[in-house]
Amino acid sequence: MKLKKNICFLLIQLLIVLGQGVAAQFQPAPVVRSQEKTIVNGKIFYIHTVQKGQTLYSISKVYEVAQDDIKKANPDADLVNLREGLALRIPDSKNATAAVYPENREDFDAHVIKRKETIYSLSKKYKVSEDVIYYYNPWAKYGIKQDQTLWIPKNKELHDITPEARVDDQYYYYTTKEKDTLYSIAKIYGVEVADIIDANPELRNGLRPEQAIKIPKIRQVTETVPETSLPDTTPCVPPQQPYTFEVALMLPLYATFTAEETDADSVQRRGLRGRNFAEFYEGFLLAVDSLKKTGFSVNLHVYDTERDTMRTHRAVKELASGEPDLIIGPVYPEDVNIAGRFASFKNIKLISPLSTRSSLVERYPGIVQIVPSRQSESYALANFIKQYKQGRILLVRGSDSLSMQSSWRFKKYLAQNMPSDESGKPLYFHEYRLNDSLFTNLNKILARDQQNLLVVFSDNEAEVIPLVTRLIQRTSLYPVTMFGMPSWQSWTNVDLNFLHNLQLHIVSPFYTDFTNPQVKNYLSKSRSVYGYEPYEISPQGYNYSMLGFDIGLYFLSALRQYGKNFMPCAAENQGDQLLTRYRFIRDGNGGYMNNNFSVIEYKTDFSVQKIATVTGEALP
Repeated sequence: MKLKKNICFLLIQLLIVLGQGVAAQFQPAPVVRSQEKTIVNGKIFYIHTVQKGQTLYSISKVYEVAQDDIKKANPDADLVNLREGLALRIPDSKNATAAVYPENREDFDAHVIKRKETIYSLSKKYKVSEDVIYYYNPWAKYGIKQDQTLWIPKNKELHDITPEARVDDQYYYYTTKEKDTLYSIAKIYGVEVADIIDANPELRNGLRPEQAIKIPKIRQVTETVPETSLPDTTPCVPPQQPYTFEVALMLPLYATFTAEETDADSVQRRGLRGRNFAEFYEGFLLAVDSLKKTGFSVNLHVYDTERDTMRTHRAVKELASGEPDLIIGPVYPEDVNIAGRFASFKNIKLISPLSTRSSLVERYPGIVQIVPSRQSESYALANFIKQYKQGRILLVRGSDSLSMQSSWRFKKYLAQNMPSDESGKPLYFHEYRLNDSLFTNLNKILARDQQNLLVVFSDNEAEVIPLVTRLIQRTSLYPVTMFGMPSWQSWTNVDLNFLHNLQLHIVSPFYTDFTNPQVKNYLSKSRSVYGYEPYEISPQGYNYSMLGFDIGLYFLSALRQYGKNFMPCAAENQGDQLLTRYRFIRDGNGGYMNNNFSVIEYKTDFSVQKIATVTGEALP
């Protein structure tokens, strides 16, 4: 009996020791609050570098924020399996923004925000509109928190915030703090670092804490024509011959980085991007070479912008001294924003080769955008489908937010332009989600006696392949015509035979027809000059080399024929583009956007043909 008691006692002790070992093994590593901060969209975040053994729970406790808030601030990070060295943005639980003060502080009440107060309640308390509070406290648009300071105007004259009344309000005023940088301050107000330095020349000597600086307010850039127009500002008037044009080409070539400068993954990513734009550059040079043989004279200034706004700023400053006749590039939206503002101010056309941001076109009249927006893509597909006089329209949307947004836009526009049969009755329309429930009920959804027009909004190949496979199994019973996205042209895992059997239609801004004699000649020339044939197709349907050639040939020809202000006559300049014929629409008083789409059909005889062109404009 005593032996049994001793054995039990030893087992209990062993379990306690093992339990302590297990507890120690899964004990989260201690978390130390970081002192490094950054500002994104007007909100302050700590930058926390994950250490081995730390968990999302332990990090959230130290920074006194909810785990969901950390997830929202880091949407692309794997927060379930935190890896050592991962940099996380942690929302500042106490101060969302830095303090801002007006120049004439005696005319304002400094209100310290209390718990549960809102902009609405404060507008009632001080008898001013919410817009007035936001005007003098722009950071508050991103949210307010307890203990922050709002400046409320006391003088009723300051309540009038119309542009006419506030024409002299050129600046916001800001007091710097520890850890502030010019870049972080610029992000709060949506201006460029160069703008802040221009308004505060003393900043060239460095930024100090507790320094009062002026932040210029953004004004809308408008394109104006001088009363006495020069030949190069008059629409469609070529310059006096002979003339040598000055053209700037701004591309992320990554020509200066080396493998030793960064990690291997980053090198590979930059190398691939640089290779793509090197091909664009090579195609552009082939266009220049073709035009030079006809007597065209040009000085080409090439700028390697990488993905660095400071490089773009330096390039723009250099261009300001020479004022080129045409700018092609840059590529990334943040760089297009910088160069587009300069180009519009100087009445220079900037050709944006890859950006799809319609907001930049709306803002700057000098921008000419080649790739249509995603919104135009939805309209173009609807414009083609509304021509049908029979069939059942079945809309299938993917699970990601972009697919849902695009399908919603398509559905709303098509509902206003719903096609009808010969008797005037609207065609059948129904919407489904791309999931297992759809797969299970396909036999009930599809009709045997009518054409099923299946419109699929998804760029996810793995998500679409199961649908394609199930449709192929039913084609003998259910007639199907499938409509997909431009990105499907670059897919490699889906069986092409299936797409042909489903008579896939794609409405795409670009289409590379390798049977076209002009494309064949271009491939031969590329092989002769550069030693390779550019075959790779992007998700939008273009090949980088051919895109560079098309842009170069089209816009340099327009520059030669019609001078610097060539856009009013651009429609007359259609040449031998390889990928598409451009159709530019002006966005109000802003710039120009290409709205031309090709309709591509995968035919049952296993050929791929362009069968129509359609506009991406929302038609009445």
